[in-house]
Amino acid sequence: MKLNGQDRAEEKGKEQVVDRTLNEEDQIHLMGNEGAAEEAGSLFSRPRDKDYRSFTDLLNEHGVPYAIDSGVLLGLMRDGKLLDHEKDIDLQMWAEDEEHLLRFLPAAWDQGYSVTIWLYRGLVCQYRFLKEDKLPVHIMLFRRAGSWAWCPAGEGIGPPFPRRVTRRFYRYFVVFRKKLRERLIATEVTRWPWKVRRQTGTWWVPARFFEQRKYHPLYEAYIPAEWDAYLTYRYGSWRIPAAKWNIWTDDGGLRQARPEEMVDLSRYQAWNGAPVLKVTRVKANTKLRGDR
Repeated sequence: MKLNGQDRAEEKGKEQVVDRTLNEEDQIHLMGNEGAAEEAGSLFSRPRDKDYRSFTDLLNEHGVPYAIDSGVLLGLMRDGKLLDHEKDIDLQMWAEDEEHLLRFLPAAWDQGYSVTIWLYRGLVCQYRFLKEDKLPVHIMLFRRAGSWAWCPAGEGIGPPFPRRVTRRFYRYFVVFRKKLRERLIATEVTRWPWKVRRQTGTWWVPARFFEQRKYHPLYEAYIPAEWDAYLTYRYGSWRIPAAKWNIWTDDGGLRQARPEEMVDLSRYQAWNGAPVLKVTRVKANTKLRGDR
């Protein structure tokens, strides 16, 4: 009998003891509004391949110290697969390890990914990797604040009025903003036009959840060592799908306060990766022209 992908995952799961529940119909809505899709970072309208391993394999190959996060972690550990409505691949790592990402960029470009780097008041907070037909990859960079780990959080909230003309104008504005972001590579999200129609909060998580990570042989990627406790902190009874979910009110790791209201941002070093990024990109372009 030929097994489909889910059956193979079940058979393999029997051989490796993994604390998860398979074959549950997932109804959790992690992305709470239509603006979230706009900020997911993709300009492509065709169906996207829900494959995370091609990217995490690349990270593993280059020694980038990441861990799977948020809805991707929830889907894998509960259902053995990505959530049916997953819109992006969320990963996390420490901001102090950003040098690994800078060294990784040529490999990402070589694989056809475009890269945008998000800054929040001068602090690097996220790397976004886009590739046609693939889910966008978001790597959030966390910093320590005592026993806590924090990172800026945000999403678009859509057009200000429901009228058709307003919605159409807003779509054009979104496309313009994304095109400009790709051209600039590094963008400061607290400035215009990035801050327009954007809700901002703070990811606020006990740092112990991110201190240790472990390789999961079934999913061939790194996850937080205390993944069960972490999912409980974020989602509560995470083994039971929720009928409704609003990330801004239901996620235990998200605070509805701007980062500057939670921590003193002046104590952290401002991003100085621009010179390294410029040199890295020049070398990558030179290599590309040489290969041609």
